[in-house]
Amino acid sequence: MGHDSRGARMTTDHTGPGSANPGGASARHQRHGPSARPRAVGPHDRDWYAWLLDPLPPAEFENDYYEQRFLHIRRDAPAYYAGLLSVSDLDLVLGTHSAGHRDIKLVRSDGDVASREYANDAGRVQPLEVARHFDDGATIIFNQLQTRVPTLARLCVALGRRFSSRAQANVYLTPPEAQGFAPHWDTHDVFVLQISGTKRWSIYDTKVKLPLRGQGFERGTPPGDVSDEFELGPGSALYLPRGLMHSARSTGQTSLHITLGLTAFTWAEFLVESVTAAALEEESLRRNLPRDFAREEFPLAERERLFGEKVAFVQSRFDAEVVWRRFADEVLAADVPLFTDLLSQRLHGDRLTPRSRVRRRAGLLTEAVTDRESCLLRFGGRELRLPAGVWPALQFATTADEFAIEDLPDCLDAEGKLTLVARLVREGVLQR
Repeated sequence: MGHDSRGARMTTDHTGPGSANPGGASARHQRHGPSARPRAVGPHDRDWYAWLLDPLPPAEFENDYYEQRFLHIRRDAPAYYAGLLSVSDLDLVLGTHSAGHRDIKLVRSDGDVASREYANDAGRVQPLEVARHFDDGATIIFNQLQTRVPTLARLCVALGRRFSSRAQANVYLTPPEAQGFAPHWDTHDVFVLQISGTKRWSIYDTKVKLPLRGQGFERGTPPGDVSDEFELGPGSALYLPRGLMHSARSTGQTSLHITLGLTAFTWAEFLVESVTAAALEEESLRRNLPRDFAREEFPLAERERLFGEKVAFVQSRFDAEVVWRRFADEVLAADVPLFTDLLSQRLHGDRLTPRSRVRRRAGLLTEAVTDRESCLLRFGGRELRLPAGVWPALQFATTADEFAIEDLPDCLDAEGKLTLVARLVREGVLQR
């Protein structure tokens, strides 16, 4: 089951890590030359998704590459991604965070390093043992660093929001002339952001197009023919759709890169969840198959009739909104920023006044809904239920980027506005 795994490369020159180019380039059209330096933006203002792909327009990526073929964005800006992560950040996690062996893994091209070789009996990683294996050629993988590094959390939230997916950031530190994994494919889409050093990537003919999570790569599976090879240098990026066979090996320097994994919901998962949810409500879907269905004399037409009957029931009488809601709630709960200011917000010396200005917390996904009796705010796996009368003010507070408390709609009096904002600040939805 092969498909065209050819990708595209883009070559761009940038004046610095924050530069932007409004246009794009494809395999047949590569743009060279310096781009204009845009207005400086802070981490709360940046469009992280557009910045990740720059200069390729996001719409072009989604139309031409997403789930279809790989993309190599080659930049002449080695420091482009440097602000996301440093080796000092990794030292901090390794040496002070009391990480477990699931948080930090060691791998070689011939397989994983057994956790007992670098973790104690309680599963706690031993930093000196990790460093020793790194010296011997092992790649160190820091899993789920979006739970520890705020910049990576913001980037994952931006991607999760754009693709309605669960997003995570794993970081790979590979010694010179080493390979962490043999050729393999992943069951999720990945963006690779090269921080420092260089890796030589090989792309192979695809074995399984868009595999499900249960169709993971089996070690020892021979790769297909090499369809492309290139070096990924610092400041450059790579997108790989799930199922695309690949491998990478560091060159003469230590390589540090971030892999952003997007685990999306598939239609297969949606249909399975729908049937399961319907079966919880409908007894006939929980009944056994006919006791004689496996006999040769059981009519084929009867099999088709029974199947059509059950599918028609699910389609006509089951409300699939419950599955949409469940998947959306999982995205809201999975893609959350790091709350690094909760205590300082509480210890802020100034009392809130009608003229106090607040802003939405950057990267926090929220969903507000209402009925005649109440309104509900969902965020970060939590729910906040409020009286129906505050709906205009709640909707304003969760959609405006920044505002003065007195600017809230007058469905609330001055004291009510202060009470609502104070509650949303305590819940981490708003920031002073």
